[in-house]
Amino acid sequence: MTHMKITLTSMALGCFIASTGVQAASIQSMTIEEIGVGSGGLGTSTLQSVGGEATIYNNNNALFANSGFVSAGSVDGKIIMGIEQANDAFTLGVVLLNTYPGDINSLRGAPRGSIINGVMNLDISGFTTEYLGNSYSISPDNNMTTSISMIDANHYYYTADWTHLIKNGEVLSISTGDPVNLFNGWLMTGHLEGIATLTPVPEAETYAMMLAGLSLVGFMAKRRRKQLSPKQVPQ
Repeated sequence: MTHMKITLTSMALGCFIASTGVQAASIQSMTIEEIGVGSGGLGTSTLQSVGGEATIYNNNNALFANSGFVSAGSVDGKIIMGIEQANDAFTLGVVLLNTYPGDINSLRGAPRGSIINGVMNLDISGFTTEYLGNSYSISPDNNMTTSISMIDANHYYYTADWTHLIKNGEVLSISTGDPVNLFNGWLMTGHLEGIATLTPVPEAETYAMMLAGLSLVGFMAKRRRKQLSPKQVPQ
């Protein structure tokens, strides 16, 4: 009876997975590099011919500074999902006003991402830039747009664009951690593009085979218990 329950459960789960048709995979990592040519025109930075771009506008909506950045040459060489990365880990940063260097990290929260039915979902709410002794959040204000183009089953070209309005109290001093009253109401736009690598996910048929295998293991274990029951064990 136990074996029958296991088998029926396995069959039901296998049929459910196969019938849903949902194609989902977690993103493992993302490079930051220009992909306009390689992707057949999927997208590229509007002001910078590189993979990443940060642009800042003042309260009068006038351009204050903008700078491009890539992942090449950094410690990890890519954005890695699920871990917080420090300065220089996934990019060497930006140079604002052609003079002042700024670092980019994910120390306010590890990034996460997935591709579900051809749509890229990306959480980079922990992204921060450090500039002239202060830390600035550059997380999207719930308005990120993304696009993807498949290279193969585990790799996609991607683009991501968003804006962030600098709010009172969110700029922090790196040395003390206290809020700093700077750039309130200024607007930052962010852009990323490059190659996203997915964590391989088994196909529905593979799940069904795994469940069938578990059912068989359960059956063999039950059969072995019967063979080694006290009445059958030699004295």
